Amino acid sequence: MKLRIISDLHVDVNKEYLALFSWADKDILTVIAGDIAGCLEKTAPFLRKHFNNVVFVGGNHIVHNYDFKPIQQLHMDYQAEFPLDASISYLENAYKEIEDVVFIGATLWTDYSYRRKRKVNMDFAGLHVNDFAWGNFRETGGTETPLRPRHCFGMFKESLNFIKAAYDKFNGTGKKIVLVVHHGVSPQAIGEEYQSADLNASFVSDLEDYIVRNLPNLALIVHGHVHNRFQYRIGTIPVICNPCGYIEYAENTDSPAWDKDLVFELSQLSKL
Repeated sequence: MKLRIISDLHVDVNKEYLALFSWADKDILTVIAGDIAGCLEKTAPFLRKHFNNVVFVGGNHIVHNYDFKPIQQLHMDYQAEFPLDASISYLENAYKEIEDVVFIGATLWTDYSYRRKRKVNMDFAGLHVNDFAWGNFRETGGTETPLRPRHCFGMFKESLNFIKAAYDKFNGTGKKIVLVVHHGVSPQAIGEEYQSADLNASFVSDLEDYIVRNLPNLALIVHGHVHNRFQYRIGTIPVICNPCGYIEYAENTDSPAWDKDLVFELSQLSKL
């Protein structure tokens, strides 16, 4: 199976550069690891114009819009627009089987524990990450409150539990299992220029030990969010991050540039 792997298109921010977003082969299965745009109204027509077959996750930027819906409602809206039985499917704590491949997808926020105590990182994120100026969350009982890092940590734990359960369901069945998330899963996805950044815990979790112990037979992990391109391994598992980022800010300067036509044959990834 051929997979086109991309993420972080930010078509609402990159609106002056949309002519760069064109793909000759719309039929290749495209895996998008989040942050297509900040609202469904921009995401939906973009996907339908450019691709025929997609699995994608939402990313943190689905809360960056003027609807101010709680994130749970946003996930339901995307799932209704792009259901699992359609050719373009939204994955949030969900999986989709295509031929002999299972795609397990979630935004998978972070555990906020990278390098410093979790509370320190969460407090800092609450002050400095735009998600918490835009997003809302529906508490148990239905009350809507501003999105906070504690909510994201809770969603992280929920997603990690789902990922493990879905993996266990298909591991050993002969299916190839591909994990698609938005946030980084390893410090290997931190660019050289960001090594000392105080917000790193908002972009990546160090899940290497967890993945090696609990998800060792994944065929591939795809993530985005860090706005630098990476290919690395966790144990024997190949990990690919191929984000566009913000074009006008000339991102992707510390690693190979974004490749909008990055296509892999899944069976060949073990040789990378």
